[in-house]
Amino acid sequence: MKNQSERAYQRMREKILSGIIVPGARLVEQALSEEIGVNRGDVRQALSRLCAEGLAAKGEKGGFFVRQLTDKDVEEIYEVRYILETSAVRLIIQRAHEEEYRQLDEIVDHMELMAGNNYMLGVYEADLRFHTALVKAAHNEKLFDIYISANIPLSGVHGWRHEITRIDKDYMRDVSEHRRIVEHLRRKDADAAIHLLNTCHEDSRDSIDPPDPAPLSNR
Repeated sequence: MKNQSERAYQRMREKILSGIIVPGARLVEQALSEEIGVNRGDVRQALSRLCAEGLAAKGEKGGFFVRQLTDKDVEEIYEVRYILETSAVRLIIQRAHEEEYRQLDEIVDHMELMAGNNYMLGVYEADLRFHTALVKAAHNEKLFDIYISANIPLSGVHGWRHEITRIDKDYMRDVSEHRRIVEHLRRKDADAAIHLLNTCHEDSRDSIDPPDPAPLSNR
């Protein structure tokens, strides 16, 4: 069993990368401690680790916040994500087993359930799980380690760019695109899968319209 600080770190990392906790949000120790079920010392250790990895930052007046993303950050995130996932796709074609395709199918099914209920945070969590499982299915531990250690936020991390009233068909389009990626992989059509991945990335990037970040010193 993982120790409690590791548990806190993993849960907070997932929330940040999937966009459940949005850029600029304050990370309150007591609230996180109660939600995750660990003590505040464990949360504090996790926060220090998140700061060291660039996912969080400490305000000049105290407190921890999810790090804001600049336009340059966003551009580089999508470039790195595309490079790593493209490499993974070509390896998946050669190495993936049916069990891994089934796992991707199950994640898409869960994404569809969340989309059908218009639950955007559930869609974001499924999105994070899908892309992580995708890279893992390449059966290259070094590639997977690089992907994980890069802490690449997916489309959900830009939670502030989605209005709560986003219509269901947009979620269902996301589901359809992810399902088609798995279909292309099963057919060993790497080019089609990569093209669709690139389309997903471009759609996410084109829809970004972040608010002006408030400096940490003013918080």
